Amino acid sequence: MKHVEVVCAVIRNDKNEIFCCKRGPGRALEGYWEFPGGKVEANETHEETIVREIKEELNTIIEPIRYVGVSNHEYTDLNKPFSITMYAYECKLIQGELELTEHTEKIWVKVEDLKKIDFAAADLPIVGMIKKDKNYKLCWKNEYRELKWD
Repeated sequence: MKHVEVVCAVIRNDKNEIFCCKRGPGRALEGYWEFPGGKVEANETHEETIVREIKEELNTIIEPIRYVGVSNHEYTDLNKPFSITMYAYECKLIQGELELTEHTEKIWVKVEDLKKIDFAAADLPIVGMIKKDKNYKLCWKNEYRELKWD
């Protein structure tokens, strides 16, 4: 099974809302919401990757300010199954307006409402980390279904 290593940006505004994007047509997991980011390239740090990816995908300059955590998931139910390791970083907006180039929609979501969004499975553990939910546990593979939100 193919394995990919990615980073994602948790971008928070002054209202304590989190920026989320909907995956565009023709991409794996089309229509699911995610935290923006992308694949780590050879000889690139996570911080360099997240800055590059957000510039490419959202025409925006960011600065990683804090490591949030890591999520591992196996997408076994797709035409081309793969596993993913996703490293999340809280990031600060430096310049730009978060313009969509690859995604179809964008929203700012209150932290307490993140559980209402239809996130891609690999992003769900990151939601739990952001919420600092007392029932949250670090999720590996397909264990995300065990999250308790109430």
